Amino acid sequence: GIGMQAEDIRRVLVVGAGTMGQQIALQCATHGFEVVMLDREQSALDGARARLDAMASSLADDTAFAGIDLPAAVAGIGFSTDPAAAAAAADLVSESVPEDPALKGRVFAELDGYCPERTVFATNTSSLLPSMFAEATGRPDRLASLHFHQPVWSANVVDVMPHPGTSPETIELLLGFAERIGQVPVHLLRESPGYVFNAMYNALNREAITLAANGVASI
Repeated sequence: GIGMQAEDIRRVLVVGAGTMGQQIALQCATHGFEVVMLDREQSALDGARARLDAMASSLADDTAFAGIDLPAAVAGIGFSTDPAAAAAAADLVSESVPEDPALKGRVFAELDGYCPERTVFATNTSSLLPSMFAEATGRPDRLASLHFHQPVWSANVVDVMPHPGTSPETIELLLGFAERIGQVPVHLLRESPGYVFNAMYNALNREAITLAANGVASI
């Protein structure tokens, strides 16, 4: 077992300071979690900090954040270029680095060396399957997809998808964590490219294109 449950999660490490990383960090910070953003590039972190400050202003009246002190939540987010320091106390890692399985494997492998034994690894990948880099992470039983849609606070559905080596406890933890950050989890029972929504959306697109190509309808 992983020895940790959803209610034990306090500290979230968000890896990758791009758009999705920023939105995931904001969602966690506004729901009471300690958040650190990790990126190799200080410039990326500076950009993320500026973008999060702007979001704190622009989303102040958004009903998704009713009753939440957005500026305070954003002010509490930490930023780091040091994996060892950032990972030392992480309960959950949410990874949003570019869609390259080798890169994701390397990032997780490095964090595996610094994270406590209990830490669960979540990947936000949208086009890859976690099994492509599960072994490289060093803790395949504690790895699964936690796939967000954007904007995270209003498109509040998250896909929770195991790979064949994911432990049931890891899935239970991620389902509970999703609810704690105000998301509705969609529990996939096994790996499937495109999750649920993307697979349905792609099928819808294909059908629309076929109807137009066959002269049945114009787009």
